[in-house]
This record gives sequence, C-alpha cells and structure tokens, in this order.
Amino acid sequence: MNLKTVILILGQVEERLEMNTKLIVLFLISYLTGNAQNSISGYLHLENPEEWEQKVHLSKVQLNGTANGHTYIPIASSIISKEGYFSFDQKWFDNNDHIYRVHLNPMNTASRGTAITKNSKLFILSKNDFIYFEKGISLFDNYTTTNKADKEWQQLKKFESKFESLHDDFDTEKYLLRTKGYVKDSLQILLVKLISIKKLDDKKLLEKDIKENTAYYAGLLKELKSSDIDPALFVYLENKLSLIHQEKTEKKYSISMLLNGIAGLIIIGMIFIVLRKRKNFQSESIISLSKQESTIKELIISGKSNKEIANELFISVNTVKTHISNIYSKLNISSRKELLLKK
Repeated sequence: MNLKTVILILGQVEERLEMNTKLIVLFLISYLTGNAQNSISGYLHLENPEEWEQKVHLSKVQLNGTANGHTYIPIASSIISKEGYFSFDQKWFDNNDHIYRVHLNPMNTASRGTAITKNSKLFILSKNDFIYFEKGISLFDNYTTTNKADKEWQQLKKFESKFESLHDDFDTEKYLLRTKGYVKDSLQILLVKLISIKKLDDKKLLEKDIKENTAYYAGLLKELKSSDIDPALFVYLENKLSLIHQEKTEKKYSISMLLNGIAGLIIIGMIFIVLRKRKNFQSESIISLSKQESTIKELIISGKSNKEIANELFISVNTVKTHISNIYSKLNISSRKELLLKK
C-alpha cells in the first residue's frame, strides 16, 4: 500500500473525522508505510475539469515593494489524478519556513490574470511540516497544517478580516493602531510579523508608521537580519528604513544649514555694527577741532562767507582762511560742499 492509496481511503471517510484527528492519522499512516515524502498533498474539487489545466503549480513567494506586493518564483508542478489528488515532494522545500503559493490555471489563457487570486492559496511551510488540502466546494477550500507560523498567519488573517468589510468607512488611523498593537502583543513568529508589515505597506501606511516608530522597525530589522529568514523577504523594509533615515538626515542637515546661515548673518551684522561704531569713535577721537575752528565750521555751515566770518569774529580774512584750511585737513575734505555733506 502506497501513500496515495492511503490518502484516497482517508479522503473517503473524511466526513467522519475531525480535521486535526484526520491529519494525525494521515501522518501516522504515512510514517508507518515509509512513504512520508510529501510535504503537500490533498484533493481539489473541480466541477468542470475541462475548464482547468490538470496541473497544480507551486511557487515560492517573495515580498517586495511593487504594486502587487509579491514576486512568485515557480518551483514545480503536480499532475492532478482522476480523483483530484495532487502532491509535492519534500525535496522542493528546506528546513526554514518560507511563503509558498499553489495555484491552478484555467484553460482559457485570457482568464489567467484573475486566477492568481481566485484560484490560489498562500501558506507558510518548511520541509519539517505537512499540509493537507480538503476536498471542499471550491479550489483549495480548506487545509490542515502542522506549521506553527502558518497557523499564526491564519489568526492574523482573521484579525485583518474584521477591517475588510469597512470599505468607505475604513479608518486608517484605527487600523494602524490596532494592527500595530496586535503585531506587538499577539504575533510571536518573525515571518508572520513581516507579512503583517507588508500588509501595512500595501495599504500605504507603512512609511507613516516607520516615521513615527523608527526605533521599533530598526530593532525588528536587526532581528530579521539575525534570523534564518531569507533576506530577500525583507529587503523592501530595509530599503524603506534607509530611505526614511536619509530623508530625516537631509531634513536635519537643511535645518542645520538654515540655522547656521541665520546665525552667520546675525554675526556678520553684529561685526558690521561694531566696526562702524569703532570707526565713528576713532573718527571722533581723531578729529579734534579747536574752539575757534568749531565756530568757523558752524558759520560756514550756516552759509557765511569768509569776509562775513572775519567781520563777525573780528579777525582778518587771511586768519579765517588759515582756520578753514586746518578744518579741511582735519576732516579730510577739500571744499565747503563736502563740509556741508559731512555736517
């Protein structure tokens, strides 16, 4: 008896067993028969088999910053049996948890774009775990898994589903606050935390939260780098942190340059005022007119001629000219016009 036959028999009595019990029995029988080589197995419900390609495709998923949020790397395909059974061998997986997707392509190639979301299932799996798909009423309807990270992811999906029905009433602030609290308090597995953060990115909320909680995301990135998680899964987060850090640095630099510029102008202004006052002080201290010269200077400013000044001061015109020559020399001028401008 091989594993395929065992699973077929088990599928016939699946309605009589609880899901977890059924999975335990499946793995126990697989182990005892020595054929526990499949990490993924199960059945598909195909109402119209002719409309579907008779292969299940397995891809590895990478999170990134693109519009659709994911990059799919094809790994293998499994032919679907007449009974709807398919499986993927353990050789396609390694010991670390990764995000995978199984999907079924429609025969109509024009419909394959919509098949990516409607006819597929995302899950987390490693070589050490198993996943079994129930034969439900739709493609990849229900499954049972032993992977702890995937179970935690299912809980996260239930939490997020509470907000999906809000539509136009979607409160981004409330969603961000609740999600952040859920991630910190309820999620224990780094890969699932990373998935929840990618969901924030898809809703264009991640950059805002990183700016407000930079220390938290920097610490999370440090944890991710020291873990076994594929760096390709969180490179988009590292890039966003780097970009935001650069923006903050440039903003601080711009503010610093502006403040330095303002301080420089203030200093230059103060130096100019000090120098001007010093110059005026020096000019005043150097220029020391006698009492007679000051009197003649004022008479000149009032418009008196040399003869009028001589008559008023009872001195000769030549004496007036001598005083005027001394005044011009001391004030570093050469004419009455300059004296009037400098008064």
